[in-house]
Amino acid sequence: MAKTRTPGITVLADGRLFIDKRYLGVRIGLRVGAITQEQAEERLTVEMARIEYERELKAHARPTFADCAARYVAQSRSKRSIDVIKWHVQLLARYIGNLEPQQLHDTTLEPFIKDRLAVRF
Repeated sequence: MAKTRTPGITVLADGRLFIDKRYLGVRIGLRVGAITQEQAEERLTVEMARIEYERELKAHARPTFADCAARYVAQSRSKRSIDVIKWHVQLLARYIGNLEPQQLHDTTLEPFIKDRLAVRF
């Protein structure tokens, strides 16, 4: 593989370009085909911007109930009741898994309660 003027872009044996770069800890690996060096550089720039954008979103993201529940299950692995804890978390996650903890209240739990009562009787 021949190198190009841009680190992370190489030329394959058949003349097509390949992007192989690690950026902010994320590997970018793309076969971009028979395009110009400028087009490959632009594609690499777009991918790097996408990684920065996703990283920025994650930096300001608030945890959801599912995130908190997963952490709780992981911390509870040594408890004898881990199977029951997992079962309860799975029941709740279907209804409130995508909500943030501060969004949980009686009204958001109503569908869960109604469905559980319907199954019970």
